[in-house]
Amino acid sequence: MDALEWLVPCPKKAIIGRSHVDLTACRIQGTPAATNAVTALRAALAAVSGVPTDAPGLASPARAATGAALPPAPEEVPGTSAATSTLARPEAGDGGPAALPGGLPGGTVVEVRIDGEAGLPPEGYTLTAGPQGVVIVGADAAGAFYGAQTLLALAEAPCDEHPVCVQEADVRDWPDLPLRGTIEGFYGTPWTHADRMEHLRFSGRHKLNAYVYAPKDDPFHRERWREPYPEEELARLGELVAEAAARHVRFVFALSPGLSMVYSDPAERAALRAKAEQVWDVGVREFALLFDDIPPELGHEPDRTAFGTEEGASASAHAAVCRDFAEEFLAARGAERPLTMVPTDYAGTGRTAYRDRLAAELPRDVLVWWTGSDVVVGRITAYDMTAAAASYGHRVALWDNFPVNDFDFSRVFLGPLVGRATELDDVPLEGITANPMVQAAASRLALTTVADYAWHLAAYDPARSHERAVRLVPGATELLPLVEACSSWPPGDDQSPAMTALCAAVLEGGSQERLRAELARLAGLPTDVPGRFAAEVARWVRAARDMAEAGLAALDLLAGPASGGGRTAVEEALARAEAHEANVLRGVIPPFVRTVLERAA
Repeated sequence: MDALEWLVPCPKKAIIGRSHVDLTACRIQGTPAATNAVTALRAALAAVSGVPTDAPGLASPARAATGAALPPAPEEVPGTSAATSTLARPEAGDGGPAALPGGLPGGTVVEVRIDGEAGLPPEGYTLTAGPQGVVIVGADAAGAFYGAQTLLALAEAPCDEHPVCVQEADVRDWPDLPLRGTIEGFYGTPWTHADRMEHLRFSGRHKLNAYVYAPKDDPFHRERWREPYPEEELARLGELVAEAAARHVRFVFALSPGLSMVYSDPAERAALRAKAEQVWDVGVREFALLFDDIPPELGHEPDRTAFGTEEGASASAHAAVCRDFAEEFLAARGAERPLTMVPTDYAGTGRTAYRDRLAAELPRDVLVWWTGSDVVVGRITAYDMTAAAASYGHRVALWDNFPVNDFDFSRVFLGPLVGRATELDDVPLEGITANPMVQAAASRLALTTVADYAWHLAAYDPARSHERAVRLVPGATELLPLVEACSSWPPGDDQSPAMTALCAAVLEGGSQERLRAELARLAGLPTDVPGRFAAEVARWVRAARDMAEAGLAALDLLAGPASGGGRTAVEEALARAEAHEANVLRGVIPPFVRTVLERAA
């Protein structure tokens, strides 16, 4: 299997050779600015390299400055799917790559350094692996870290010769979208602290660079926004901030004061700043203010007096609060990143009275979140993005309500991101933050494909990206029939066009063979798969098994009395299937079974 099949997101340019670089006993070293990358490599390779994670090896700046240059870039093969070619390992004197730094006894040298003059965009990197060792050069610290993640991903490819190795490779890579992340912004049970910590590690592995803390049902985020966090919860936020920094993930802290805030009251604005001050003290440096899912009209008389009562007046109130926060809190502390906000009018592409006021009064550098042409959508075009930015008068970021399931907790969405425009030249889109499901581990299938999309737009292929995601999420391969049955998007679409077509073909007199085989795969789903993913989808596994049994019983009835237990057995199987709260193919199999029962009658 191609080593790149283990790598998500898809790199811009890559050449993979046939020979392998043994990392079983390797020496990892790098410049101080690349500490996070070096630490990540040591932690991942320590078990097989024989080098303790705290071993010395950070090179001095002088060592880095005088280190050997990268070999000349090979002929890079651009394309839309991580172009690869097979290279023979060069023999001595045949004009192959120049020697890489290294040569230390005891194994391969892996060197990480940063070069802002390497001609790479922000967060970009090069990775060269060859007979003389491995060199990763980042445009910045994030780029070096991402180069390290690429090396670790390539090392996941199976090899019969070495416990850990990579194929010879030349990679030159950088992201398309500046903002690539997730927002824990759903209604329902918030993720646990352990979920969030693992999510930050997941984000770093797949080059997602932002996590927004905005769980609707955290009372201190929304309903009780004025109240400071209890010390225990504040300490956990500090741990998240530290973990995010180590993974080069921007930790964005969001507050939703709109349910009760008197926007014109200086004391309320001071309370907002005081709440932000509390989390600033544990390391938060990026903030968002959310005014979503609140009444469009101003609810307090002082606000109506201050901002008016005409249509769209609430936008003036929201802009004033954002301006106060940006000037009195962020600017006063020298914050490097501007404020992000969610407007009350957050979906659609046309101008409104609210958006006109927001465009005129919101500070120019504030980024506006927007969900698409609707709240939950199947397709978002470049025109939609451009029109939305024009309607707000600001650059926008996509708050993508995918694969969120807070509107229907009976379902899980395990398929890839689809329907998002990939030709975004000159489109005023800052990036994408995907809103995941309540099920943190199960969300990783979809979020892996979001990372793939945001990094390399032109190469994004939903089906191929999903195939890689299944391979990388533990437990997903074993439960592939369930994953396939829960992969449709948007939520209103047919849950399984393929299964629907098979059912229709049988009802029209076609062969039962293919439908029976697919139902048997579902009915045979294992119930003992270990890991968080399997634990989170266990209810859907049980529902899928019973739903498949109902379909198989219906096929038996169609085949004749000798094949099954008759109408009663089918009715009982259908009742068991529909008794589950978890929804797997509920829009596909029960209609088929009922049609079979009607015909049998």
